[in-house]
Amino acid sequence: MFEPTEYTQKHLFAGNNQPRNFGAGTVYGSDLQAGTVVASRGVATADAKAKKSVTFTGTPVASKTVKVAINGTEVTYTTASTTLNTEVAAIATAIGNNATLAAIVAATSSSGKLLIEWKEKGVDGNAMEIVVTLGDGVGIEAGDVTVETIGQLVGDELIEVVDSDSGTAALQKPIGVLCEDAPAGKTATVAYTGEFNVDELKFASGDSINTFKKALREIGIFARPVND
Repeated sequence: MFEPTEYTQKHLFAGNNQPRNFGAGTVYGSDLQAGTVVASRGVATADAKAKKSVTFTGTPVASKTVKVAINGTEVTYTTASTTLNTEVAAIATAIGNNATLAAIVAATSSSGKLLIEWKEKGVDGNAMEIVVTLGDGVGIEAGDVTVETIGQLVGDELIEVVDSDSGTAALQKPIGVLCEDAPAGKTATVAYTGEFNVDELKFASGDSINTFKKALREIGIFARPVND
């Protein structure tokens, strides 16, 4: 009987030994879980800065408080008009006027969207945390933080969940299994060969192990049931 090996609190591997053929890839698009079978978008050909956004909606009420914290440094802004685009632009200006934040990010706005770009190219900005706190009666709402651009350097491999329905041929071909939970923009460990607990493998909607079993075997990845 094959006993699973614990890895980041998941019974991901089957067999007695963990795989030895590991690499790394930067998660592109959406957050992925350990056990996700991934494909490669290819290697980055240009450096890029991480950029995230928050879209505001509604009608501002003057003299109310909006707070934006970026990596724990908070800026407080008091609304001055009832025009959404004007107020979001003013929030961006307030962020730029904070010396700590101005050293690491550039804030701009567009049609009610607050855009925060990390000043240095590479993956570090992908971990940027943005928290918006709205005062009572402010009249506007803030949407979720959205990744606009993944920070990367030339040579970084970008990975996504393999998808048989993808219009991109490379994303239809599995290259390995993600070994840890990873948010979009994080560089995470990928196993390129080995034996895996079939119940821990994750695929895009509509796909399953049966979709990729042959392709996985061809690259040295084998899925099998594991008895706890």
